[in-house]
Amino acid sequence: MEWSLLKQSLGPFYIYIEIFISYLVLTGPFILLALTINALLAKLVKKQWVFSIAARYGHIRIIRYTVLPFLGLFTMTNPSCYEVGNQLEEKDKPAFYDASVSFCHPVTGLFPYSNSGELFFLIGSLYPVIKLNISIVQYGVLYFIAGLLVILIRGTVTEILTQRFLKKSTE
Repeated sequence: MEWSLLKQSLGPFYIYIEIFISYLVLTGPFILLALTINALLAKLVKKQWVFSIAARYGHIRIIRYTVLPFLGLFTMTNPSCYEVGNQLEEKDKPAFYDASVSFCHPVTGLFPYSNSGELFFLIGSLYPVIKLNISIVQYGVLYFIAGLLVILIRGTVTEILTQRFLKKSTE
C-alpha cells in the first residue's frame, strides 16, 4: 500500500496521527528521562525533612505558599503532598491547600513525575512550543516561575478571605 493512498484513506485523522507520532518521537524521550531523574531525586529527599521544615518555617507566608507546596509536590507527589498542611496552623490550611492545588500544573513542566495524572496537559501544551521552536527547558522554567508567583498570590488572597469568614462566623 502506498503512503499517499494510506494518507487519503485516513482523511482528517491523518493530522492527529502526525501529532501523536511527533509526541512519541520528540516529547516522549524527554519525559521518560525527566521521570527517571526526578524520581531518583525525590527518593533522596525524605518526607520527615519536609514535615520538619513545614513545622519550623510554616509561619512565614512566602515559605508557606511557595516553598512548602513545591517541596510537597516534589517529594510526595500528588495527592500525598497535601499532608504537609498537617504541620501548619488550622487557620493556614485552606490557603495552603489552595496554593498546593494551583501548583500541580506548573510543577509538571520541570518535574513530570510529581503530578503524573497531568502529563497529558503538559504534552498538550508542549505541542505549540515545539512547533514554534521554543526551548522546552526555557518553557518549563518560565512556567514554573509563573506558577510560584500565582500560588503566592492565591495563597495570600485565600488566607485573607479565610480570616474574614472566620471573623464573621464568630460574630
